[in-house]
Amino acid sequence: MTMGRSGRNRRWMWLVLGCLAMVLSWAIPRKSGAQVDPNGNASANAGASASASANANANANADPNATNPPAEKIWKGPPAEVAVGIYINQITAFSLKDNKFSVDFWIWFRWTHPDVKPYASFEIANGQIANKGEPEISVVKGQNYAVLRVVADITNFWDVSRYPLDDHPVPIVIEDSESEDFKLKYVADGPSCGLDDDVRVPGWTMGKSTAIVEVSKKHSNYGDISLPSDNESRYSSFRFTINLERHGASYFLKLFFGLVVAALIGFLAFFIKPTDVDPRFGLGVGAIFAAVASEYIVSGALPDTNVIALADKLHIVAFGFIFISLVQSTWSLAMFENGQEERSKSFDRLAWRILPPLYFLISGLAVLIK
Repeated sequence: MTMGRSGRNRRWMWLVLGCLAMVLSWAIPRKSGAQVDPNGNASANAGASASASANANANANADPNATNPPAEKIWKGPPAEVAVGIYINQITAFSLKDNKFSVDFWIWFRWTHPDVKPYASFEIANGQIANKGEPEISVVKGQNYAVLRVVADITNFWDVSRYPLDDHPVPIVIEDSESEDFKLKYVADGPSCGLDDDVRVPGWTMGKSTAIVEVSKKHSNYGDISLPSDNESRYSSFRFTINLERHGASYFLKLFFGLVVAALIGFLAFFIKPTDVDPRFGLGVGAIFAAVASEYIVSGALPDTNVIALADKLHIVAFGFIFISLVQSTWSLAMFENGQEERSKSFDRLAWRILPPLYFLISGLAVLIK
């Protein structure tokens, strides 16, 4: 009996020691920062913790002024050359006042570099694409070739200083939205560029067209603080320009015929007796109102600008001479009422001989001097 109880006590002792060993086996890994799964495998958390610690140490020792390597060092080899060209189908909604026009054109690209898709990444630098068709892509004589039709709304700030004897370049500027010029460089396919014979813009004739490639510079880091705030990026820019030219004097005469007649009506007051106040001064006042109406019509066709256009100069000249005719009538009336009738008549004849020719001379100089 004694031996039986002793054996049972030893078994309980070994059971307690086993439980204690299990507790210690679980406690020791937790103290070292690792976890053990039921199969006895160490968890990946310990490795992640060590990696995070190493990264923290590396970041602490890193140069705070270090920047990412520039893209030029990532791109290998010379820039991809892409031939680009444009053919104009029509120009619509041409507006001097709104500084806009719409254009429908075909654009094509030819390239060999496998890492660029110029038909997918191009943009209109001086406007927005209103509609873009699906590109037709093929391989022609070992070169990739893509062509598609585009409708774009272009913004261009016109030089109206010579209006209505003005000529205007109409540009379409193409740039790649993804690649700077060290990656992608445009080459103008000038001989193939052009415009359809049916392209018309009312009031102008189509002049010479040009296709050139230039470099467009942007001075910004676009919010990327790893770059200087005035970082310069350069893009290859394809510019196709059509020159619109005004020919003949028909538009000029149509626009200013009423203004010239208004000024001449003001000069007719010199033939009216100064004491006939209503007709004498009524002609000048009516001429002023006619000139103001003409200026209002012309201003409605031009954009809001600080530039004094040729049309403005001609109206200023007309305003000035009509005002001078009213001053002359006032002076002549004063002479007449002071008993100097002959002197008043001579003054009217002198004004008729001098003011109209001088008006045409100064208006002509305003037209000729650029």
